Amino acid sequence: MGQRRKGCDQVPAHFKPNTPPSTTHTPDTHSSSTHRGSGHEDCVKHSICMVSDFFYPNMGGVESHIYQLSQCLIEKGHKVVIATHAYGDRRGVRYLTNGVLVYMNKFHVTDWSLFFLPLLRCVFVRERVTVVHAHSSFSAMAHDALFHAKTMGLNTVFTDHSLFGFADLSSVLTNKLLTVSLCDTNHIVCVSYTSKENTVLRAALDPDIVSVIPNAVDPSDFTPDPGRRDDSKITIVVVSRLVYRKGIDLLGGIIPELCANHSDLFFIIGGEGPKRIVLEEVREKYQLHDRVRLLGALDHKDVRDVLVQGHIFLNTSLTEAFCMAIVEGASCGLQVVSTRVGGIPEVLPDDLVTLCEPTVSSLCAGLENVIARQRSGNVLSPAAIHRQVQTLYTWRNVAERTEKVYDQAGRQPVLSLPARLQRLRSHCGAVAGSIFSFFAVINFLFLLFLQWLHPDQLIDVAMDASGPHSCWRTLKKEKPKDPNSAVI
Repeated sequence: MGQRRKGCDQVPAHFKPNTPPSTTHTPDTHSSSTHRGSGHEDCVKHSICMVSDFFYPNMGGVESHIYQLSQCLIEKGHKVVIATHAYGDRRGVRYLTNGVLVYMNKFHVTDWSLFFLPLLRCVFVRERVTVVHAHSSFSAMAHDALFHAKTMGLNTVFTDHSLFGFADLSSVLTNKLLTVSLCDTNHIVCVSYTSKENTVLRAALDPDIVSVIPNAVDPSDFTPDPGRRDDSKITIVVVSRLVYRKGIDLLGGIIPELCANHSDLFFIIGGEGPKRIVLEEVREKYQLHDRVRLLGALDHKDVRDVLVQGHIFLNTSLTEAFCMAIVEGASCGLQVVSTRVGGIPEVLPDDLVTLCEPTVSSLCAGLENVIARQRSGNVLSPAAIHRQVQTLYTWRNVAERTEKVYDQAGRQPVLSLPARLQRLRSHCGAVAGSIFSFFAVINFLFLLFLQWLHPDQLIDVAMDASGPHSCWRTLKKEKPKDPNSAVI
């Protein structure tokens, strides 16, 4: 069983540096801290490394998901570190709230980078990582981390946040890469049942190793404030990246048609992207400068202040695995109108959302219906909508379910090199399987070289900023109060 450290700079007696699996891998039952409670099951505390190209200060759903999940996992006693790429001058090691340690890599990572292994190995060994959790099919760093973590004998989990097609060239290539990355990953998480079906088909996975855990919102960050909106007019709010996938061309067709039918209708649009020019052209062509406000890029802390100014939240996405924006809009008490695509029909109950086909005519009809109900007062109050939404999706529930995934992944063996090569060749096809089997062998040999050049035992073990052995928490508890200090 794991032994609690006597000091912050002392290495736990149970810690053993990771070595690559050679022929047969025996699961290391001491790789995670374990605490026994009287009359309770063993509670395993994991050391988790979240890996993705998408993290703060960049804004988006994946970034928010990683941060909020990390905070709740730390609250449950796990250790969490995050590996991402540098953003401008933000590079090196950064600390976030509650001891979340962020490694910001300044080097560019390609879809398979052998020379990313030394950096990841240093992070995994220093932080005593037991589970590597990669996020997003679009992230090259996530695919790299999965590949190298398996070489080091670590358990791996992957969360897919997006939907992909099957026909175009980019989708075919991405799906083949996903097949290689996930064929020997311990467990996969998707954010909706539609996303699960999509991922299982794309990567030819066993559905039993794929779980559905939705996203969530912090209801305290998105509270209604009816006093902020002008009830003398109807305001439709759109908060989205202005890109093709978000259906901005549809929005460009909706605005002039609805504004012609309703003189008291106004649009507030937050977000930035290449499709902004479409909205600017529509505003200029129909002389709607006083009725269509383009706010540009928004900080996450400002989104709620924009949402509470509206009566209706509009989402025109052409594809979504799980649309966080409509949950945030509903949490602020807005009536939600959205396209019926991807996993969106699974997100909100029917009485909180009006679903339409992804066409201008269908969206206009849906908006007309909601506008009529808004004028007649035949809608739920913002407070009632908020009370209903705040119980649907919470980050603590997401963390609890993710914790079970980690426990399940930790009980599974990591494939030995021969078994991994066999899995790659049998699962990924003759050509791709042989190519990536060669990469796996080179990766294994490179790891052996690194362990000879700089053995794991010589790598300094980092002090835990989170988790059961957190030095920050210990120091905070042991810090004596100054009897001479006064409260001002």
